[in-house]
Amino acid sequence: MNKKTLIALGAFVVLGLIAIVALRQPEKGERASDHPRPLPVINPVEVTTLEVTKGGATTTIKNEGGIYKVTAPVNYPADASTSKTAFEALGRMDITDLVTSQPDKQAEFEVDDKSGVHVVAKHDGKVLADFIIGKAMGAGTMIRLAGSNDVWRASGITKFAFDKGTTDWRDKGIVTFTAADAEKLDVTDKDGAKISLKKAGTKVGNDDKWDVVSSTVKIDKLDYAVPNGIVSALASWKANDFADGATPAQAGLDAPRLKVTVGLKGGQSVTALIGGKKGDDTYVKKADAPQTFLVKQFNLNRVDKRPVEFRDKTLCDLTADNLGEISVSAGDKSYTLVKSGSDWKATKPKLDVDSAKVTPIAGAFKDWKATSFADDQSLKDNGLAKPKTISAKAKSGKETCVVHVGDQTKDKANYYVTKDKGSDVLLAPKWAVDRIMVKPDDLKKTGGPTTAAAKPAKPAGKLAANKK
Repeated sequence: MNKKTLIALGAFVVLGLIAIVALRQPEKGERASDHPRPLPVINPVEVTTLEVTKGGATTTIKNEGGIYKVTAPVNYPADASTSKTAFEALGRMDITDLVTSQPDKQAEFEVDDKSGVHVVAKHDGKVLADFIIGKAMGAGTMIRLAGSNDVWRASGITKFAFDKGTTDWRDKGIVTFTAADAEKLDVTDKDGAKISLKKAGTKVGNDDKWDVVSSTVKIDKLDYAVPNGIVSALASWKANDFADGATPAQAGLDAPRLKVTVGLKGGQSVTALIGGKKGDDTYVKKADAPQTFLVKQFNLNRVDKRPVEFRDKTLCDLTADNLGEISVSAGDKSYTLVKSGSDWKATKPKLDVDSAKVTPIAGAFKDWKATSFADDQSLKDNGLAKPKTISAKAKSGKETCVVHVGDQTKDKANYYVTKDKGSDVLLAPKWAVDRIMVKPDDLKKTGGPTTAAAKPAKPAGKLAANKK
């Protein structure tokens, strides 16, 4: 391509960009100062009601002395943060430019009745502002007054603050309290299993220590992370969605599969009920409130703990410095490593080990815990009749931990495991097992000798003679 062609092409591109920018700018002379201000300055303190319409559904939010409430289509407490942001955004809105008066531009700027969000701000019954808010462009946001074709650019306001469906304006809080006020915890399973605990008033590391008051399940050693996790999660537990219209029977809450009660200072308490499933969601509610919610599994994990889950789930707790031997029996991932001074040596199979590659494996045995107990405790059904085995031994030989590994769970997130001489089937994170069960070749020094000793090279003269 010659120089003249390149110059022509460059000029064409520049002119095209100028044309695009020009089309998106206000027409000459069409400044806000050339027209009466389309909306008066709004004092958010005067706004008592917001009506927000998105996708044909209108939500009415009222501000009653700093307390926000949804009054339509249902009566329900509003999400305080979301509502406060929307009300205050009106006070920051400043209209700067008239962009266009062409009706066919409304869809492009998302201020048409279909894609725009219709906002009506009122003081009691008086309308203070009635407009459709659209897309952000440049340093502002497109808005159109209801009943007008004029599209304006406004600063200080964004569509995001109002672009919400009816349920997004409602408070999704299920249970709320101050975590430090928790003193007792009671959990009852649908099968009748129960456990009651009280806070001891001391710490174990960073965790609050709890004492078992009573339990229908034998608890040899308490896993303090479980009660602390439940309290932490429930203190500000929010739902993912509402289950309006679901009856207690439909939600499995007439006979909940789990009942969790937190006793608070002053003799008060809060109780959460966990019911059945709806697809990937689970029905939950506060015991003394009528609203039923839906939560995702990730939002339920720390709360949904049966009494058996309070038992300690430690699989192994040996520090890397204290380890003397690591052994894995898992088909092509079988190996045995022995600590020699500060280095690791492979005794099975024979190979030159890169100690740096052993470091993450040795570190895996410190405070290695399962996440939970399997619902199905069958060894055979979970691949533990003929398991793979991971073992670690301290230098002294007195401390040993052995973990038997079975099949993966259906979601491929965990392995079924048992501790040596233990009958409980637990779930261990897949990543935690996989970093130990590696192929021996993954431990070799790069470019190091193979499992067979390297043979000395023959002299060049002898090689030539052999070829003859």
